[in-house]
Amino acid sequence: MEKHRSTHTILKGRKGFTLLEVLLVLTLVSLLFGVLSYSFYSFLTNSTKLLADSEKLKEEASLLLDIQRKVLSAQTLYMEKDKLFMITSAGSYYEGVVKCAYIYKDRTLYYYEFPYPYGDIRFYEEDKLIKLGRFNAFSIRAYEKGHFSDIFQGIPEIVYVRLNTHELFIKTF
Repeated sequence: MEKHRSTHTILKGRKGFTLLEVLLVLTLVSLLFGVLSYSFYSFLTNSTKLLADSEKLKEEASLLLDIQRKVLSAQTLYMEKDKLFMITSAGSYYEGVVKCAYIYKDRTLYYYEFPYPYGDIRFYEEDKLIKLGRFNAFSIRAYEKGHFSDIFQGIPEIVYVRLNTHELFIKTF
């Protein structure tokens, strides 16, 4: 009997956690973990979206600068609402004077370049089009003598290029 009392006395003097306290701590830890994991997931999602948006913006800016470079060195241009043909000395693939075109169809912008600037400026080979990317909008217009034209041949005062929500005015003179 003494043995029983001494064990009981030892356990009585020792403090422990009740089941309710353990469950409460586990609940609080799991809530904290849930909030932290949601915050981390949101951070990863937002940074991935930001990276994709910045890459798209970089692609659009690079494309607009390339169009500007070609237009400024062009000898002649022919433009329609969604097509730009030119003879320029600023080719991307060939040295010297080239015939190149930007063609927008089915929400996709294509580029064409040919090393010999002979023949019809509007001629291009469908199978040699280079896909530049998908864009919601692309249009090109000429500003000459106080008004915009959707169809123009020659070198206008200003070439207006719209790519998605970005606009570029290229002053040629």
